[in-house]
Amino acid sequence: MRIVSFFFLCIITAFFIFPKYILAQDTRVENVRFQDMGETIFIQYDLQGRIDKKYKISIALSDDNGLSFRIKPQNVAGDVGKNIIPGKGKKITWYIKQDIRGGLSGSGFIFAVDAELQKSGSILPYILGGGGIVAGIVILLKPRPETTKQTSILIDVPKSF
Repeated sequence: MRIVSFFFLCIITAFFIFPKYILAQDTRVENVRFQDMGETIFIQYDLQGRIDKKYKISIALSDDNGLSFRIKPQNVAGDVGKNIIPGKGKKITWYIKQDIRGGLSGSGFIFAVDAELQKSGSILPYILGGGGIVAGIVILLKPRPETTKQTSILIDVPKSF
């Protein structure tokens, strides 16, 4: 019984301490596309992830067919930065002329849109998880009342004894 109780206690504690890994859902950025309008570049993407979470979105640009993503746009607006929720048709506007005076010329440009799950900043799961661990240890280490079984044995003793 103690082993089963300890097992369930470990599972419950793990849910509180490691919810990100246990309840993980794929975070994906899909359908990234862009349109160069001269002064600005419009980037669209779809963000899949947990609808109850917020994400930090960042973008980078490769000018060598994806070998490196050295260009980090700074003057951006829209669905970029912190507190972005999942959905389709997310839009970012990059005011390219403020970052690169000459704009983009040539070919081989690829945009990378990265999504990172934002940390909640709450310590409540850690407090509850710690409390669960302490409670489990107390339950397991608590002395149990000894149960004694009294068994009567009938022994025939020989008369010559």
